[in-house]
Amino acid sequence: MKKQNNSNNKIKSIILQKLKKIVSDEGWSEKVLKQLLQNGVEKSDLVTFFQYDYKELLKYSLEELNNSLEKEINKINIINYSLNKRIKKILMLRFNILNNDKEFYKKTFYHLLIPSNNKIMKSSLYKSVDTMWYLAGDNSTDFNFYTKRLILAVIYVNALFVLFNKNFDEVESNIDRNLKKISKIPKIKDRISFIKDNIPVFFKSFIN
Repeated sequence: MKKQNNSNNKIKSIILQKLKKIVSDEGWSEKVLKQLLQNGVEKSDLVTFFQYDYKELLKYSLEELNNSLEKEINKINIINYSLNKRIKKILMLRFNILNNDKEFYKKTFYHLLIPSNNKIMKSSLYKSVDTMWYLAGDNSTDFNFYTKRLILAVIYVNALFVLFNKNFDEVESNIDRNLKKISKIPKIKDRISFIKDNIPVFFKSFIN
């Protein structure tokens, strides 16, 4: 069973690498399925692992981003950092991963902003920030559980816009600025105001 799982993971990994090249060049659409076939991917593998549905490939690529982050975190002893430094470190590791395939993730992010992808966007964003808080060792179960994730979503999305519209060198200062802002806001209601004031306008629909 383990050998079979390893074999399946290897096949999916190869497909993902080919997918990244195609999407980086052409963007996301149903055409990526035919382009993968033209690049040597077996149709049976696309059916078995992704139901021959390009949106399943989209969801898989987003899941693998979280998995890649977890692998990077496991290489360091992050528990020795303060909570703020843990979040900063996790965010920067994630943005390093994003920057390594910047064009792919840029096209992926903007494809997710299409209204028909609203459900995938919401799910992906929640899983992303939940994974980051989990890796940071967050154990909150009260209302803070939700506010922490909303706040991190705002910081993360703002930094994504910096990465995709400016450059990687400005990402860290953007994250530092927003982490500093939020550290000075003790009350929950004021933190919710921070969310409303700082999230990009057209992105607000995703948290309604």
